[in-house]
Amino acid sequence: MNELKNKYNSEKIDHSINNVNDIDIKNKSNFEEPISFSADEKKNKKEIIFDIPVDITIELGQSRLKIKELLNLSKGSMLFLNQKQEDPLKIFANGKLVAFGEIVTSENTYGVRIINTKNS
Repeated sequence: MNELKNKYNSEKIDHSINNVNDIDIKNKSNFEEPISFSADEKKNKKEIIFDIPVDITIELGQSRLKIKELLNLSKGSMLFLNQKQEDPLKIFANGKLVAFGEIVTSENTYGVRIINTKNS
């Protein structure tokens, strides 16, 4: 009886191995083909990306205070920053540094002129 079980189990194993070997992984019909887009579809996708809003932050400088100093701030208090007047401002897009700039004024409003961009 044990010989019969062993023979049955070995045939079952051999059969399953044969089924695995029957799979032709070189045959692409067993797998999904990559999706391709037409030029118009690609252009539309780019236009969608170009319409996504981006938060721009300009960093004039930084300062570190103790909580008691922060609580003592009031109208007329001076807060000194770590940057010099001639140092470039850091420009961030969604929290990532993307460029450097300098302050400009135009008709009573502030602006920033880009003086250098980050390559990445």
